[in-house]
Formats: sequence, C-alpha cells, structure tokens
Amino acid sequence: MASPQSRPLTIVVPDDFPIAYGGLDHRELARLLDYGEVRCHSTRYADRAEFFARIADAQAAINVRAYSKFDKEAFEHAPRLRMISILGTGTDNVDLEEARRRDIVVTNTPAINHVAVAELCIGLLMATWRNLPAGDRWLRQGLWKHPPTAHEIRGKTLGLLGLGSIGGETARLGRGIGMNVIAWSPTRDPDRAARLGVELVERDDVFRRADAVSLHVRNTPQFQGSVGRREFELMKPSAILVNTARAGIIVQDDLVWALKSGRIAGAALDVHTVEPLPLEQNPYAALDNVVITPHMGGTTHESNLRSRKMPVDNIIAWIEGRPEHVVNP
Repeated sequence: MASPQSRPLTIVVPDDFPIAYGGLDHRELARLLDYGEVRCHSTRYADRAEFFARIADAQAAINVRAYSKFDKEAFEHAPRLRMISILGTGTDNVDLEEARRRDIVVTNTPAINHVAVAELCIGLLMATWRNLPAGDRWLRQGLWKHPPTAHEIRGKTLGLLGLGSIGGETARLGRGIGMNVIAWSPTRDPDRAARLGVELVERDDVFRRADAVSLHVRNTPQFQGSVGRREFELMKPSAILVNTARAGIIVQDDLVWALKSGRIAGAALDVHTVEPLPLEQNPYAALDNVVITPHMGGTTHESNLRSRKMPVDNIIAWIEGRPEHVVNP
C-alpha cells in the first residue's frame, strides 16, 4: 500500500458542505496540521472543474459528501493523490478499482453511525404507519382530525434486505418493540442471524412476507436498481418500504408507480437520487403516503463526534504506515 514518502503533506477537504468540520479550528482537523498543510473548502464547488482544482495537488483527501465523484477523470486531475479517507461507510462515489490501480488507498468509517441510522429507520417506520407528518400538518392548519388508517407495530413483520451493522441494529430495535424480523443477507450468516433473533429467508420472501421492508445493502453494481416493479408487485398492498441506505438501490419511477397506484401503502425515504433534493425534482412532494427526510440518518450528536474523528484517525494511521479500514486492498 502507498504511504507518503516525504513531508509536509497536502491534505484537502474538497467538499465540506453542508458543513461537517467548518475549517481548521475544528479540533479533529487541527490534529492533521502536525503532518502538513490542510485545506478545508466549506462551500460547494460550482462544477467539476472547481472540484478538480481543489484536489489538484492533494496527497490525501477527506471525502465528506457523496456528491464528490472520485472517478478516473478526477484521479487524472490529482496526480499526487495517494489516499482518500471517506467520512461514512458508503463507497459508491469512489472508483475503488481505479484507485487500486493507481496505488491510492481508500478508507471508510465503519460502524460510526449504525445506531443513529437504525434508530431513524424505526422512527420513519413509526411515522409512516401512524401518519405522524399528516397529523402534524393538519393541526398546524387548524384541522382536528384523525388519519383514516393507522397501524400498531407490535406483531408486525419487519423484513430486512441486508444484515450488516445497520441492518443488525435495526433488527435489535425491531424485536425490542415486538416485531417479528426476517432478513435476506448476501453473506448468509446463520450464526449472526441466530444471535440477532432473525429468521433468514430467501430474498423474494422478504418482500412477500414483510409488513415493512427496510433496505440495508450497499449501492454497489450488484444492488443498483435491484428494487423495482417486480419487488413491489411481491409486496402486500398494506406494506411500506423504508430506505435509509442509498437511493440508487431503488428504481425511482417504479416506486412512484407503486405509491400512486396503491400497489404498496407507503414509503419512508431518507436518501434521494439528487441531493440536496430541489423541489422541482422531488417526485414525492405531492404524495401523502410518503415520509421524506434530508439524508439525516447518521446525523446525531454522538455519531457526529465519531464521524469527524475517524477519517482523521485513518489518515494518521496511513501516514504512520499502519493503514486501517481500507476498502480497496
């Protein structure tokens, strides 16, 4: 694996918007000043050309936002780049194979926000089944009425697509509020499922049997667009879909069809194909059976402290020749 051969280094944060660090006064970024020059850009770049200019002489970069695409073209504009430290677990915005070919080490921050995301997942499930956003909206409008349908959670079946750290925590929370939990996992680990009290089933059975399907797989080529019309037609008409993973897992047009046609009862979405999500590109704005949030799953006080620290830890570990959390070995 590559490591820096000389100091000082140039370490760049090209995409700190919305702000995570806020500049070199942040105590975690300040730790990197012992190793070289640190540049933190706390505005969103106007276009790819500005992004390329920001990373042009970087040897290490902290990738904060998923809108920054570290692909072959970006690497060609950053010839000195030897390390990318991702804030978060998702790696779909980095071409890992191209990085490996160029001897660029890529790291992420596993398990920093699994509790936060799982808690939001259950919160979205409750909000959707109990029609909480509608009740809040009506009362603010001076209307005193109850939603036509609301459902209790206890005894319902929660179906998980993926049983990693977030899926596993969601399973624990689901069982804790009285749900039956079934799951499909690409790793097919029966011992882990048994420890979590989860019944492993075939993928289609997650959609057929669950009252709520929650997505917890990565947005890799294997799973991109893997949940579409076929899966929605398997679901119960009374079932809902929750997505706190990545928007690209779902075929958006198919989900809109399922929601408008009543093929499924509702959806709760924390992730979107365009982020930030502008009103004119929001296909769910007029749908009453959808709860949407602004990709806030991993954003809690506790997870924020962990998420700001670990990308810096990963850079320091790489500098010291002991790289950790490498995703493209």
